[in-house]
Amino acid sequence: MIVPMKKATLIVFREDRDAVTKALQRCGEMMPIPPENYAKAGEAGETLRAEQALKALRPYQAKKGFLAPRQEATASQLQAPNEGAGELMAQIEGTAARMEEAAARKGELKNRMEELRPWLPMDIPAEALGGTRLTGVYSGYIDPQKGDLLWKTAESQGGAAVLLDTGPQGTAALVYTYRPQEEALLQELSAMGFSQAAPPGTGLPKDVMARYEAEFAQAEKDEEKAREEMSRLAQKREELELYFDQSEAANERAETPYGETVHTVYLEGWVRADRTERLKKALDKAADCYYLDFADPAEGENPPTVTKNNRFVTPFETITDMFSRPQNGELDPNPVMAPWYWIIFGLMMGDAGYGLMMLIGLWAFKKLKKPRGDMAKLVNVLFFSSFTTIFWGIVFGSYFGATWHPLLFAPLDNPMGMLIFCMIIGVLHIFSGMAMKMAAQIKAGHFLDAVFDEVSWMMLIAGLGLLFLPQTRTVGAVLAILGAAIVLLTAGRAKKGVFGKIIGGFGGLYGITSYLSDILSYSRILALSLASGVVGMVMNLLAGMVQGSVIGFVLSLLIYAVGHVFNLAMGLLSAYVHDSRLQYIEFFNKFYEGGGYAFRPLQINPRFVDVVSGGENQGGN
Repeated sequence: MIVPMKKATLIVFREDRDAVTKALQRCGEMMPIPPENYAKAGEAGETLRAEQALKALRPYQAKKGFLAPRQEATASQLQAPNEGAGELMAQIEGTAARMEEAAARKGELKNRMEELRPWLPMDIPAEALGGTRLTGVYSGYIDPQKGDLLWKTAESQGGAAVLLDTGPQGTAALVYTYRPQEEALLQELSAMGFSQAAPPGTGLPKDVMARYEAEFAQAEKDEEKAREEMSRLAQKREELELYFDQSEAANERAETPYGETVHTVYLEGWVRADRTERLKKALDKAADCYYLDFADPAEGENPPTVTKNNRFVTPFETITDMFSRPQNGELDPNPVMAPWYWIIFGLMMGDAGYGLMMLIGLWAFKKLKKPRGDMAKLVNVLFFSSFTTIFWGIVFGSYFGATWHPLLFAPLDNPMGMLIFCMIIGVLHIFSGMAMKMAAQIKAGHFLDAVFDEVSWMMLIAGLGLLFLPQTRTVGAVLAILGAAIVLLTAGRAKKGVFGKIIGGFGGLYGITSYLSDILSYSRILALSLASGVVGMVMNLLAGMVQGSVIGFVLSLLIYAVGHVFNLAMGLLSAYVHDSRLQYIEFFNKFYEGGGYAFRPLQINPRFVDVVSGGENQGGN
C-alpha cells in the first residue's frame, strides 16, 4: 500500500537549530522541502578531502575479505566531531605529496639521463663548447644516416667532426672549425640537418650522469620511504572512513533548508502520516519549545511516495522502483506484482538443484555479508525465488539438468506442453494487470469503463483459449462472441458521430493483435527453462564422458562444479532480466503509470559504517 504523507511545518528558536537538526537526522522521519531557487549552503570540502585521502590510501591498504565485517558506530558517534582525523589527513596529504614529488623527480631525472646518454663519450666539459679565439667547437644532433657526410663536410672546410652516440634526437656530434671557415661550414651543416644543441648539465657528461644517478637513487629512497609511511597510515583507514561518514552527515545537516527570522528558524518537509509521533518524540528530546504542525498535501502538491508492505512483498519493491515509483493516489502494484515475479522467476530457472544452491548460497551471503538497502532487497528477491525454483524443479523433475520423476511433465521431453503452460501463465498474469486497472477505474467511479474496457477483453481472450478444448468449445465461443461484441459496440464510445463510433469499435477490436503479442512474449519462459536444462544436461554428459579412471573422476567433479555454477549464474541473470521485462511491458502496461519519486528524509546514511543502536531512535522508511 502507499502510505499517506503529511506536510510538516516546524519552527524553533535559532539557538536550538543545531540540536533540532541532529535530532531530525537521527530519527530520519522528515524530508525537508527546499524553497524555490534554494542554493545549498553545505560545505563538502572536508568530505572531498577525506575521499581524496581514502583514495590515496587504497593502493596500500590490506585487501579486506569479501565476508569481512564492516565498521560499526552509533548515530551519536557519526554526529560527533572528530578532531584527530584532521591530523591524520594532513599526514596522508603530506606523505602523498612527498611521494608525488619523488616520482616527478625520478621522471625528470630519467628524461635528463636519456638526453645525456648520447653525450657520454664526449671527453671535454660542456663549458668548453664554443671554442677559443681561433677555433670554434659546436655540438648538436645529426641524422644517423648522415654521419659520414657530416664528417666529410667538416674536413672539406678544414675542420673536423666527432660522432658520439645515437639517442632519440639523432646522433650527437662535435664539430671543430677555424674561425675564418666557421660561417660557411655552419651553413652547410645546417642545410644537411645539423641542429645545434648542448648536452645537459655542466662538466664532463660522465660526471653529470653520475650526479643524476645519485639523485635518482635518492629519489627512489624518498619514494620508498613515503610508500612505507602510506602503508603505515593505511592501517588507520577505518578512522578515516568514520570521519568521511561524519563529515558527510555534517554536510547534510548544513544543507538543511531552513528559513530564518530574527529569533527563529523554520522548516517545511514531508513526513509519513503513520510516523508523526516519532517526529514529535525526537523533537521533545531536542528542544524545550517548538511549533510543529501537520497538514494534508494541498491540491497540486506532489508528495514523495512511500510504500508499506509485508515482509514478503517489501523486497520486490526494488523491481518496481527500477521501473518507476507509484504516484500518490495510485494503486501500489507491488502486492500483485511480487507473487507473479516470484512464480515466473522460479519457472524460468525450473531446477530443484539450482534452487537448493540459491537457497544455501544466498542464506550464507545474508548471514555473513549483511547487505543493506536496495542490495538487501535484491538478495531477498533471489532468496525467496529459490523456493519457487525448487518447487518448479520438482514439478518438472529437473535436478541439475537431469530429469527424474516429474510430477507434471519434463519440458525437455514435452516442449509443446510447456509452451501451452507458459501461455496460460501469461494470460493469468495479464488478467491480473487488467484486474488492477478495473480496481483503479472502480475506485475512480468509472464502473462501466471497467466492464467495457477490461471485462470484455477478458471474456474475449478466455473464450478464444477455451475454443481449443472440445469440452469447453461452446462456452468459449459464447464468451468470445460476447466479449468481441462489447468491444465492438463500446470501444468508440468517446468518438463523435455514428461513423466515428463504428470506426472506433473496429479499431478497438484490432487491439486483439496487441494482446496476442503480449501473450506470445511468455514463450521466453519456455526458452529460458529449456536453455538452462540443456546446458545442465550437456555439463552432465561431458562429466560422464571423462569418468572411468581416478583422474577422470576428479576431472568430472571439476566439470560438474564449474559447469553448473556457470549455468546457475547465467540462469539467474537471464531470469532476473526477462522476468523484470514481463512485469514492465506485459503487466505494468495494462494499468500502471508511475512517475512518483522516493521519500528521502534527512537521516544518517553512511557509506562505510553500519549504524548500530546506542540509545537513539534511528528511523527509516
